[in-house]
Amino acid sequence: MERLNRWLMGEAPWSFAAEVMLRFVVIYLVLLLVLRLMGRRFAGQLSIIDLAIMVMLGAAIGAPLQTPDKGILTTLLLLITLLGCFRLLSLCSFYYRRVETLTQGDATPLVMDGRLALEHLQHAELSRHRAFSELRAMGVQHLGEVRRAWLEPSGQVSLLLYRQPRAGLWLLPEQSKTFTQRIAVDYCFACGHCGYVVNAQCPPEDHCEHCGRQQWQPAVKRLGIDKIYGAHEEDQRREAG
Repeated sequence: MERLNRWLMGEAPWSFAAEVMLRFVVIYLVLLLVLRLMGRRFAGQLSIIDLAIMVMLGAAIGAPLQTPDKGILTTLLLLITLLGCFRLLSLCSFYYRRVETLTQGDATPLVMDGRLALEHLQHAELSRHRAFSELRAMGVQHLGEVRRAWLEPSGQVSLLLYRQPRAGLWLLPEQSKTFTQRIAVDYCFACGHCGYVVNAQCPPEDHCEHCGRQQWQPAVKRLGIDKIYGAHEEDQRREAG
């Protein structure tokens, strides 16, 4: 029985269980108030500063909930201090752009004029395939639709699309050859690495002037979802027959 008590409560008395519940209620209510005072921006997205504060909040409230000899006054003071630091940093970021950039980062270009901005991907620590995946998740079929794309400090991707999409590099999974011919744009070829488009009668023999690769493939145009999957299923039936 003594061993069971040690496993369940450690060195603390059983009365500490009820005290933990009371401590939790008090700290939880104060934590909700602190988060509410931090504003909607903190709840809507987590920047580096916000994430650091969340980690510190977890560390601050852990000790008094688990250790009998720790009071909750120091935890309450830590929560108030974190609130003050957050509000002060937010105020400085509002008045000084450089402070905001240093603490939260800046938007990183991913696509420029229908071409993948490879020179910025390394800075953003984002691979080509991950960038393509993010664009596909936002409904982009090919790079020719995108005038600008940025990786925001929050980790989200924002887009500025062309009103009239250009020909560009196909981003969706590979389809059949018949389907690829249907969506290809005549005399337009896109670099398979960065998406840079050139006009030529046949696939260029030169290297891409932006990335230095020689991976040319037909540039494509945008189709509606029904035309994409409807035509693809028709091609599959035709090839099977």
